[in-house]
Order: sequence, then structure tokens, then C-alpha cells
Amino acid sequence: MATDVEICSKALILVGDKPIASLTEQTTRAAVCNNLYPLAKRDVLRAHLWNCAIKRVQLPALAGVPAYGWAHWFAKPGDWLRLIDVGNCGGDDYAFEGNRILANLTTLQLRYVADVTEGVWDSALTDVMIKRMAADLAYPITKSTSLMQVKQQEYQAAMRIAKAIDGQENPPEQFGDSPFIAARGGANYA
Repeated sequence: MATDVEICSKALILVGDKPIASLTEQTTRAAVCNNLYPLAKRDVLRAHLWNCAIKRVQLPALAGVPAYGWAHWFAKPGDWLRLIDVGNCGGDDYAFEGNRILANLTTLQLRYVADVTEGVWDSALTDVMIKRMAADLAYPITKSTSLMQVKQQEYQAAMRIAKAIDGQENPPEQFGDSPFIAARGGANYA
């Protein structure tokens, strides 16, 4: 279970610099880490449906109603990063406007990717974040575009591997009968 400081320190080592003890220490490398880390973290978490970052909630409708078109609106959770699905809305029976979700229900079941702390990450996600920070830190720390390109390639490779591992931890999604399958001779429809 790595922390943000450990992730940044390992990334700094990968680009040939010294580790840091705190994101707020009075060094240039700590200041760069402190500026880059939050956005990089949200980017990496949003890039995939990481099993360790998935949350489920039931949202109550907010007071008041939208001006027209929908019966209720709901506030997105504070740690919201990316929608996975809305459980009790069939198909497209909801919409996003600003920081609200609109639907014709009084309670909304929501599954989403959350901005979770590093303590719940698995080792593959931690490795991806270290590689991402190394890619982000390479130029500001070393002023080397070639090192930056190498670190970006390492990050992309780590991301592909981690996404594959994470995606294989759940059973495959089953799709129901479809007229498209029937048209290709895959099922018999009356």
C-alpha cells in the first residue's frame, strides 16, 4: 500500500533524481510532484474501470425539480470520476447536466469510478501510477525529451498490462439475445 509520497519518490528515482520525504518539502522536485500528482492520479483512475476504485451508491433525489423534461435530479458523489452504470434506469433513461444526474426516479442506483486513496489500490495500479509520474516528471526534472518519451512508452505499456490484469478479475459480461445475432444465424427468432 503505497502513499502519494512513495509513488512520487519512486518516480523521481526512475528519472535519476533523489526521493522526497514530503510533497510540501522546500525542494523543486517536491513542488513539481505536488503540482502534477493530483491531476495524474485522477487521469489514471478515470482511464479504466479499476476494480479497486469502483463504488456503488443509492442517491436520493435533490429538493426541487428540473424546469422540464425530468422528474428529479441527483447530485454526483463528491469522489465521482467516471460513470459505470445507473442500475435502476433502463438504457438511456437518465442524463447529465453540470454536476447533476437527471432521471424520472426518486432514488438512483449508481455505480462509478471514485477518486479513492492509494491505500486501496492494487499493486498493478500503483505501478502504473509510478510510471505515469515518471513520465510526467521526466522533462521538468531532467530537461530531456528523449527520457520523457521513453518514460511515456513505459507508462503506456504498464497501463496496457494493468488494464488486462484488472479486467480479467471479473467474469466476462454476458450479452442477451439480439436481433443482430439472429440476422447472422446465431439464434432463432419467430
